[in-house]
Amino acid sequence: MVDATGFQNFPDEFSRQGRMTIMPCFSRALSLPLAGLLLLSPLMPLSAAPRLTETTHPPALTEDQRMLHVLNRLGYGPRPGDVERVRRLGLRQYIAQQLHPETIDDSAVEARLKRLPMLEVPTADLVRLEAEARQMRQEILRRQGGNLPENPGEALAKLPPEERRQMMERYREAFGDEKRNPRRMVSDLQQAKLLRAVYSERQLQEVMTDFWFNHFNVFAGKNLVRVFLSEYERDAIRPHALGRFEDLLRATAHSPAMLFYLDNWQSVTPDLKLPGRERRPLGGVRPGNGQPGQWPLGRGGFGRGRLGPGGIFNRGGMQRPFPPPTQAGSKPATPPNPGAAQRRQPGINENYARELLELHTLGVDGGYTQKDVQEVARCFTGWSIHQPFGGQRRDRFARPGMPGAADVPPGSFIYRDWAHDQGEKVVLGVKIPAGGGKRDGDMVLTLLARHPSTARFIATKLCRRFVADEPPAGLVARVAATFERTQGDIRACLQTIFESPEFFDPAVYQAKVKTPLEFVASTLRAAGAEITDAQVLTGALARMGMPLYGCQPPTGYKDVAEAWVNTGALLNRLNFALVLASGNLPGVKLPPTASGADSKALIETLLARYVGGSVSETTYRALEDIVGDRTRLKVRTPTTPDNEPDLEEGEAAQADDAGTMAAMPRPRRTPGKAFAPGVNPAMRRYDLALEAFAQADTPLPLTAQLTGLILGSPEFQRR
Repeated sequence: MVDATGFQNFPDEFSRQGRMTIMPCFSRALSLPLAGLLLLSPLMPLSAAPRLTETTHPPALTEDQRMLHVLNRLGYGPRPGDVERVRRLGLRQYIAQQLHPETIDDSAVEARLKRLPMLEVPTADLVRLEAEARQMRQEILRRQGGNLPENPGEALAKLPPEERRQMMERYREAFGDEKRNPRRMVSDLQQAKLLRAVYSERQLQEVMTDFWFNHFNVFAGKNLVRVFLSEYERDAIRPHALGRFEDLLRATAHSPAMLFYLDNWQSVTPDLKLPGRERRPLGGVRPGNGQPGQWPLGRGGFGRGRLGPGGIFNRGGMQRPFPPPTQAGSKPATPPNPGAAQRRQPGINENYARELLELHTLGVDGGYTQKDVQEVARCFTGWSIHQPFGGQRRDRFARPGMPGAADVPPGSFIYRDWAHDQGEKVVLGVKIPAGGGKRDGDMVLTLLARHPSTARFIATKLCRRFVADEPPAGLVARVAATFERTQGDIRACLQTIFESPEFFDPAVYQAKVKTPLEFVASTLRAAGAEITDAQVLTGALARMGMPLYGCQPPTGYKDVAEAWVNTGALLNRLNFALVLASGNLPGVKLPPTASGADSKALIETLLARYVGGSVSETTYRALEDIVGDRTRLKVRTPTTPDNEPDLEEGEAAQADDAGTMAAMPRPRRTPGKAFAPGVNPAMRRYDLALEAFAQADTPLPLTAQLTGLILGSPEFQRR
């Protein structure tokens, strides 16, 4: 592939990593000196895109450009023939149809998803499967003397024959024919997300489902979140993606995935009296449990210092994955039993309250205070999950005779009135009377969903996604007014955007840089690819720095250029485009492409197919150079880079922990480096495909060379 050394002379902003860590695959070399000019030079201005102003008046877009713009912004790009279909239907009718996905037949993609059996498994069954897997890990750990090998198969092979036979029978009884293996919980979801993006006719719904998942982000790698992930996207996000924001907010607040991710399932009134313990006065708890007043603003959650004491992944300075620094001369803190967090002194946890205000509704400048965070946290005490560990652990929060608990399936939302802070609260100046119970949280959700700051915050994010990284203030104000007038009707807000002159302003045409998901999905759509196994594609996304459901902080993945424009990202994208065009991606087949003796006609045909025929002179000259020297893309054997990330497969399983998801091992934390995913099976399959592609010392066919470079060009990487 392309050797990074070919980019040493470009400006520093392209040699530095952005906020998202990009995982390089290998250091590869192609005889392609034009690659740096082709890829980086035209994309350089996008890392600091100019602000769109109200006085920008370039020439208007042509009708074909308007159709391409809509297909790229409302969906994941055009497939062969999509422009003609939109032309026959009419642009306004196509937009209206996408705004009402229930009118679009999507049975074809649903048929493809039936190959992924874990998608429709009820959450209660997933809880049971995870509990069974946890028990088996504990058993193997016990029989191995406390050392769990990296490969469970190796552990089984070391057992005596009779014990091995018993474990295998138990495995088959629990997981059947491997289709219900807990390891597939996230893998099937990742593949489904990509298949929907590529094949769904309801393109806008898929875009908005991804948009809202990032807005209400949860991390699949945090313990049991993966168990609740399928239900979260299927029942909380997707049905409300184009509905009312308040309904969407309420659905996510009740979701076990969100409750577990932000620890609210353990948030109880501070003066709760547990069996065998004395009642504690308010505030009489150790730091780190999210109690009001324990830490200054910005600690105890994500963002400014939020991985510190009380943070989501380091509650009380003890919880994994990142242990606190040790004091000089002191002994390193021994990692506690994974159940220790559940056995600590209970109290109020502010994680969800803080993210609800800052990330889900008002925004960081929305006018709330730390006191509001504390009061909101009090309102949501008692919002919890019934038996998240499937009854394996003693539920210390359970109470004999608790009404309705016997009828609640494991892993479901449950409100525990006895754990709720029944006192009076004041949120944003609004008094919430004492004794309200669960209504306290419901009142907060309604108050926040209808707040003017929420309208501005959501309007800004929608305009950033569909118009420009720095959207015009006038459009944001109009969308915010629509939000307030319709009480958060998302469909109405989108219609305001799509009918605005700013949406079709030539200054925003091809001005957004695609995220890795958008790039991979649009590449597969443009190429008319037939996907029989999407796992290798999810590995490619992880290599580009965007493992699906793998964003650790609650901010979600960014959709602005600065997060994705850097040398490593562009090299990875070009590598993907070339290996796809060469036909070397397992599980992906491309239809026959145009070929012929007339090279100029071939270039024009491919440009028309993939980028609407419009490219810069730089890109066109690069394609002509390839035609002039067809050996320029001769592939050489890859070598392992010196900067391969320092990762570990995760900590050994302890006691009853489900800690680290198999598909997303935890990294060894390096100061100053952002979170990066480990190497999972999907990534290894993608790496092997790249290695196999790089082994042959022969030139690629001309059509594959041109197709790969066009798909890796700046024109295609923008939308």
